[in-house]
Amino acid sequence: MRTPLAIVLTAALMITAAPRAVRAEPLPEPTERVLGLGRVWAKVKFYHPYLAYKDLDWDAALVAAIPKVEAAKTEAEYRTAVQGMLAVLRDPVTRIVDDSVPTVQPAPLDFLTTPSPGVVAVGISAMTAGGFDFVGLSAKGKKVIADAAKAKVMIVDMRGADSSSAGWAVDLFVSAFPAIDDWPLERTIQHHGFRTQDGQTSGGYFSTFITTGSLPSKPAPKEGVSHVVFVVDADSVIPAAALALQAAGRATIVTRGTLDEASVVSTTYVELPGKLTVQVRLGELLWGPPAADLVVGKKQDLDARVRTLAKSLATAPRKAKPRKVLPLPPLRPRDDLDYADQPYPSRERRLLAGLRVWAVLDNFFPYRYLITDWDGALKDALPRLAAAPDRAAYLRALRQLGARAGDGHIGVRSATPDTSAKPRGIPPVMTRLVEHKLVVTRVVDVAEAKKTGLAVGDILETIDGKPAATVIADARSETSGSTDEARDQRIAAAVLAGEDGSTVRLDVRGRDGKLRTVTTTRTKANLTAAWARGTGPHWKKLPGNVGYVDLTELVVSEVGPMFEDLKGTRAIIFDMRGYPNGTAWAIAPRINTKKATYGAQFLKPLAVGDGGEQQRQSIRFLQPIPELPTDVALYPGKIVVLIDDRAISQSEHTCLFFEQAAGATFIGSPTHGANGDVTQLRLPGGLRMGFTGQEVRHVDGRQLQRVGIQPQVVVRPTIAGVRAGKDEVLDRALVWLGSQK
Repeated sequence: MRTPLAIVLTAALMITAAPRAVRAEPLPEPTERVLGLGRVWAKVKFYHPYLAYKDLDWDAALVAAIPKVEAAKTEAEYRTAVQGMLAVLRDPVTRIVDDSVPTVQPAPLDFLTTPSPGVVAVGISAMTAGGFDFVGLSAKGKKVIADAAKAKVMIVDMRGADSSSAGWAVDLFVSAFPAIDDWPLERTIQHHGFRTQDGQTSGGYFSTFITTGSLPSKPAPKEGVSHVVFVVDADSVIPAAALALQAAGRATIVTRGTLDEASVVSTTYVELPGKLTVQVRLGELLWGPPAADLVVGKKQDLDARVRTLAKSLATAPRKAKPRKVLPLPPLRPRDDLDYADQPYPSRERRLLAGLRVWAVLDNFFPYRYLITDWDGALKDALPRLAAAPDRAAYLRALRQLGARAGDGHIGVRSATPDTSAKPRGIPPVMTRLVEHKLVVTRVVDVAEAKKTGLAVGDILETIDGKPAATVIADARSETSGSTDEARDQRIAAAVLAGEDGSTVRLDVRGRDGKLRTVTTTRTKANLTAAWARGTGPHWKKLPGNVGYVDLTELVVSEVGPMFEDLKGTRAIIFDMRGYPNGTAWAIAPRINTKKATYGAQFLKPLAVGDGGEQQRQSIRFLQPIPELPTDVALYPGKIVVLIDDRAISQSEHTCLFFEQAAGATFIGSPTHGANGDVTQLRLPGGLRMGFTGQEVRHVDGRQLQRVGIQPQVVVRPTIAGVRAGKDEVLDRALVWLGSQK
């Protein structure tokens, strides 16, 4: 990783070495090579500044490189394929680098010399020869400052210095340098979450350039050095002070050969299978690439030229030639291409899709730390994507990859309706898992259900001849869910769905315990009826002076009338076994008996390109509960919330608000465990994939994702209760309230 200019006064070292000898080691297998290629592609895609404003088809570069990387038979062919992708950038900094050790010139015996009157020379290689000894280096730095006070010109020889301590060594005597008016500025990319590429989100995600390197100006010492000659080569650290002084006309940079921009801009490294290392540019100088003032030819005596130059500068200082900030283009947010004209993408674009999913979640999923073996998930997915024979198999492979993230918000869908596909439908009943059995819990078409004999409480043993438990197990690999219970209930709710007009054969065990076979028809009308909203009012009074509110039906305009009607009750039971309608922000102030200020804690991903733990940064903030209007009365009664796995996202956010505002008691089973403003990415084939965009926690920092809201009173429906028409969760809440004084 290259150190940003704002953090220390020196840029880090880029080592260019002679090519290594060809090894006899076998190449990694093709999938491993493609995975490594994807790592490089992803790092460049999200953090290389060129991709933020230049018109570069980076997808095409990857697609072209994939077959070459797979087909490589030798290390040379492998390297050529990877470098071929990088060549599209036309950036000499982003390249394959070798890990061999560069030749280091012998260090002079003395780090501080006086080659001529008025000239002091510092050899950084000799100064740091003992390794990073801060105490020893500090003493040497003081010695340099003392001698510089008696000189007019300083020579700072950076050649051969150890990169781990060279920059620090220069910083120790920077006070001896002439005045520095402006420091070199560098810009890098910073992502505040993943900017959605479809629809709207309340996450506020965006990407921006940030500029670093602006340091306070440094006044000239009262006496001493007025000019510095920096001697560098291709392997040298180039201190930021060298560029700053050069811009002010108070330094001359002398080199043998051209300067490498990688020595002054931020970069990072990506390790590929097969022991290849790619250096990736992260920043660009607003002054443009560095340039030497004097380039000494190979046959010339570099040291003699430097001494002569320093001697002349001691008597005739140069005039300033200030550098100007370049008008670099601004960042241009652009959505990824989704190649909608190719519903069943080519093999390489299918692999692109998998790499894109992996890369986006690897860099931007706020709960990345909760994913187990995400690299392994991609490795498993790539062969499936490559072999997918049609669009359906391609979609399954993407869903299987997404499901490995363990996020209930993840789903793959088409961006536009597929007019060629038949509408979906369901039988006249809906199902859930009850006591680990697939049970009919609701009838949506009474007449059709009666005709077939299907009834609430029936246990479905088989679906089209296959055991229901097996059907559910088979669907697990491609069904996203934040917990096992939430995933399996999601499968159970959709397991009977199919094409409109198709039939399904069920082996059903009824109340009498006997097994019977039923054939019924799926219809779009049943599916529509299942999602139909009920008519208001969506609240009522229950025995015992208790209010009941169905939050899956209540809308914001009903909040006021609801509280007016229930203001005399001793408690309100809010039913949150489903998805709400944005009512939490209107309800929470009215039940805020705890005078809570905040309802939830947020952590928005802050993705930067330096990798490792620093990449997993977050912007933390607390979300306030709205204030109670002065003309609205506070509801003083107890608050109970009914929950189960159907409560996801905004449902769970509602629970967080009620927890803080009223100390709500939760009764039922854990919620889904997926919360945090969904964002969308585009995939080849005209597809979209959503995922949780930022982390949401309880105000006190407790984890919610993959945990859910945990009930204080645990109760789940039973088959006997379903058959008896009971709502056992609601009944238990009433019993609990009856026991409260």
